[in-house]
Amino acid sequence: MLSNGGADRDLYEKYRHFVNSSYPSFLAKLGLDRIAIKAEAALITDSSGKTYLDCIGGYGLFNIGHNHPRLIKSLIDQLNKGELLTRPLLTEVQVRLAEALSEIAPGDLTCSFLCNSGSEAIDSALKLARLHTRKKKIIAAENSFHGYTFGALSASGIASFKHPFEPLVPEIVHVPYADAEKLGQAISDDTAAVLLEPIQHEAGVFVPPADYLPKVQKICQDRNVLFILDEIKTGLGKTGWMFASEKFKVAPDILVLGKSLGGGAIPIGALIARKHLWKKFSLSFSMSASSYGGNALACRAALTTIEILRENHLVGECQEKGRLLSEQLRSFCQKYPSVLRDVRGMGLLLGVETANGQKSFELAKEMVKRGVLMMPAYGNPAVLMIEPPLVITFEQIEALLAAFGEACDLLK
Repeated sequence: MLSNGGADRDLYEKYRHFVNSSYPSFLAKLGLDRIAIKAEAALITDSSGKTYLDCIGGYGLFNIGHNHPRLIKSLIDQLNKGELLTRPLLTEVQVRLAEALSEIAPGDLTCSFLCNSGSEAIDSALKLARLHTRKKKIIAAENSFHGYTFGALSASGIASFKHPFEPLVPEIVHVPYADAEKLGQAISDDTAAVLLEPIQHEAGVFVPPADYLPKVQKICQDRNVLFILDEIKTGLGKTGWMFASEKFKVAPDILVLGKSLGGGAIPIGALIARKHLWKKFSLSFSMSASSYGGNALACRAALTTIEILRENHLVGECQEKGRLLSEQLRSFCQKYPSVLRDVRGMGLLLGVETANGQKSFELAKEMVKRGVLMMPAYGNPAVLMIEPPLVITFEQIEALLAAFGEACDLLK
């Protein structure tokens, strides 16, 4: 049954009172004042019956789409088994997931630590780097984003996210992104690791030059520094490769995953590392303890998500879909220069730079009217993010482009 507007307003008010006072107002400004009642594949339906094409994708959660039927079936099956969901004993599904991660991970990454989110995985990667090297310094990039837990936020390079919580974790140094020379200069005898995103998404989807990450990897190898790649957003097919590191032909010492690993259904994060890093890891209870980390339901969700990505053509199709989308969006930049400035990204992780933050918000609002959900990047409001689930169809992409053209024409 569809909810009426009064019921929606009541829920919005309760959300303001009990959860978050500002987010409902933000949604209302975009024209989103109804609650969601259904989500399937790349579509979301609200209480009025209006259906939206989701080009936000849960900010990276829904690579395999909303409520994938195979995923839902696997979770019901896992619950019906009545098995132990978490500690103290081991469970088969946890081992199967760790094995699957080692099979798809780049290079010789074989050992996994399973936790509850990408941010927790970043914190764990930083702990592992310090534990293994007995050094303190971490080098990260300006304008990077790694999450909102204390360690992940400290490693992030967007100042506006961090100021309210200072002082943060010490010994984290930020250098310009895509500048291997300055990164190398920042390394000292006390440097434990370098932490980077293959693509800086929250900063506005900045793709580095093709030789940047290989240069960084060599610097790390030459200086005996661990190389950590944050593929929380770019991993599991989003860029048209299972991992963006494959596109750049690098293999880190530690790979960090989260977001879509749980298929958009169950929170889970993971770090995957080279085996020699596990010697001290396994001896440290404070390194490897997580009460819900690696619970059976989350592991089943992740295992099914990997199976769906491996057995279907979603990752390969992502390259083709992204190419179609980005080429047409670039033509809009030429047609509407007063509205659009640039298009950046890879696969179905795209950022459209607009004239300014106000124009980006207006464009997002016009797209909502046309049944398409998009959102400005929080770290760079002038950039409108386009990151739909990989299951978006070619027909839906055509509809998206038609709506985008109409909105740009109106705002020119």
